[in-house]
Amino acid sequence: MTLSKKMLCVAVSLIMILGACFCLPVSADEYGGKVPVIFIHGQGSHLGIKQEDGSYQRVKGDDMSLEGTDLTGVLSENSDMILKAIATQDWTDFCKMVEDYMVSQFGELALGTDGMPVDGSESVINYTEDYVRNRYLYGEKNLNCFWFVYDWRLDPTDNMERLHDYAETILKVTGSEKYALAGRCEGACLLLTYWETYHDERISDMIFYASAAKGAIPVGEAFSGNMRIDPDAVERCAYETDMGLNIALGEDMIITDETVRDILRITSDIYCLDYACWAVNNVYEQICETVTPAALRKTFGTFPGFWAMCDDEYYEEAKQVIFGGEEETYSKMIEKIDNYHYNIMNKAEDIIKNAQESGVKVSDIVKYGFQSYPLSEHCDIQSDTIVRVDRAGFGTTCMKIGKTLGDSYLRNSFSDGDYRYISPDLAIDASTGLLKDSTWFIKNLKHKDFPESIDSLIFHIVNTEKPDASNDREYPQYLFYSDEDDKLEPLVSTEKQTKLDEYNENNAKSFARIVKPVFKVLFKVITFLSKIFMLPARS
Repeated sequence: MTLSKKMLCVAVSLIMILGACFCLPVSADEYGGKVPVIFIHGQGSHLGIKQEDGSYQRVKGDDMSLEGTDLTGVLSENSDMILKAIATQDWTDFCKMVEDYMVSQFGELALGTDGMPVDGSESVINYTEDYVRNRYLYGEKNLNCFWFVYDWRLDPTDNMERLHDYAETILKVTGSEKYALAGRCEGACLLLTYWETYHDERISDMIFYASAAKGAIPVGEAFSGNMRIDPDAVERCAYETDMGLNIALGEDMIITDETVRDILRITSDIYCLDYACWAVNNVYEQICETVTPAALRKTFGTFPGFWAMCDDEYYEEAKQVIFGGEEETYSKMIEKIDNYHYNIMNKAEDIIKNAQESGVKVSDIVKYGFQSYPLSEHCDIQSDTIVRVDRAGFGTTCMKIGKTLGDSYLRNSFSDGDYRYISPDLAIDASTGLLKDSTWFIKNLKHKDFPESIDSLIFHIVNTEKPDASNDREYPQYLFYSDEDDKLEPLVSTEKQTKLDEYNENNAKSFARIVKPVFKVLFKVITFLSKIFMLPARS
């Protein structure tokens, strides 16, 4: 055999071997998670309308971001309208302006009255075997290796078949007999629905991560018209937010973040900030019945996926606000969201217990250390800015911002043998949650932030036979996130602080602030009386 023929035979043999390798399952041991972890994302992934050439025309607003929009410009252009509305209390034109603006930014996302797309829009990712194999072989071996993004507008049940097919493909490609599911934010709603739909015994773990399975603050309060601006929350928000201001108004005057904080502190001490917030809230109460249903019926109110995150406290009121008078038109939508709300969300604890009884390890990761956005009546409850600790932690007791569990509570906890579940900063009692032994709490990590250091924690949970957060030496139940070096460290109350901790320490309560609750009650009384004696806003 000539040299050229030998070389040809070798080349053909190599091609056959390599080809066979790509057809065989990939060893699951090479993956950082060992058991493949399907990471179910929250809302905001790309959506598109498929074109004839197979490409997608992206749907405007699918990232749910106002970045690049000119809200300030719109308000500036309509300043005369706003001043007129304040003077006449006729908010008709203002309401129409708000509605038009929301529709211009998010109207393309709107679904039909049955909660399904009317334009053929869908998630732009097709989870084929080649897609999974390529991500696994060449992608980074982190939590996003097997991510699952979907049409987050849809009801969780409408995404089940796609998720199940994806799981089957991953098992086939990796050769694994088990798989784990980790769902963050809205993804946690899919996590509950998935188990309730399939009861798949091949699931090793279900991990809730910054979970909105029991509700997200902005959804319930926005849909029901219960948003309120709290003056203390506005001040706290300015204190913990790096705005990066450096505006020169003259040779001797520069506006910085500290300048804004000082102004807010002074105006809060003399109740000017309280009055301003009261005035805005009073206007909102007058116009929300007009703005909320008109705008949301053409945007977010048509998303069953968002309704899945509307907590029980506001659910029925929200349906009345958005669908009131149009129940017949939206009957299919209401039937769909009712089914999820009453059979999945309100039975979440039972679903979780059923999974545990079937041998699934169920764990929870809760973020905290922040107030929610200052548009909530409950903005002072510990949260990750979007989801409250008691919701994400399935009933976990938590304190308000700047408050700690009382001495008598701590004594009782000690006598009951549950003191090890108390957070070092005395703000949380993990023993009161549904998953007290398998819930990790991470301070100083916001809802929208998902650093790679969390990947290691989730892989640790999946690869531990019996996760026990209260006795875990590598990852204690209470952790602190250091954003400077992307590390999770044990939480030590005397050393680890957030900006809100510093705010509460550095802003001692003056007499004016001690008696402030009285004035807040007074504002509520005035608002109540104004509703009785003032003419309602004309629509």
